[in-house]
Amino acid sequence: MRILINFIKSNFLSGLAILIPFIITIYLVVEIGTWLNSFVDFTPARFVRLPIDTSPALAETILFLVALCCLIIFITLLGLATKNLLGKFLLKIGEKTISKIPLANSIFSTTKQISKIVFAEGGKHQQVVLVEYPRKGSYCLGFATQPVDSKELDKIPVFVPTSPNPTSGFLVFFEKNEIKQLNISADDAFKLIVSGGLSLNETESIAQFKF
Repeated sequence: MRILINFIKSNFLSGLAILIPFIITIYLVVEIGTWLNSFVDFTPARFVRLPIDTSPALAETILFLVALCCLIIFITLLGLATKNLLGKFLLKIGEKTISKIPLANSIFSTTKQISKIVFAEGGKHQQVVLVEYPRKGSYCLGFATQPVDSKELDKIPVFVPTSPNPTSGFLVFFEKNEIKQLNISADDAFKLIVSGGLSLNETESIAQFKF
């Protein structure tokens, strides 16, 4: 059972890292297009009737759960597909297509980099750090995107995600002595960010950290 959960988790995160840049890019381009052209009209999907006689509220709940399951399966399969040659080839085609669209290109490249940081499998290339930001006396959790002990860099880039949505955030450069490394996993850090601090007691290394 644990192997199955790890399998789904690994591929689901890979799928999210791939899907989010496309979704955000398409969404923003459509929104901008809608703003520029008031004649564009998006009609909502028609209500799908179930083959059994149920109340409207129950029907909506069932359809929502079915749609949610389908979405999870789709994203997991997408992450799995990109681990073989055909999936990688199709992904390259999709990325090249978007890269040729001027506005979409800049949006996609930015969201892709953020997704790589946020959804890197197993916390790869993610060092959880604590930085004094945005003002003296206040602290933020962040992810150092370069080794904190790097001898080649004077300032270390740190991605500071927003809460409760870690897919957006700020890239801030800090002096090495301004960065405090935490001995916690990326998963624990994301739990803390998404929960808005509710999981603080579960993360002992932060709860015991001396500010």
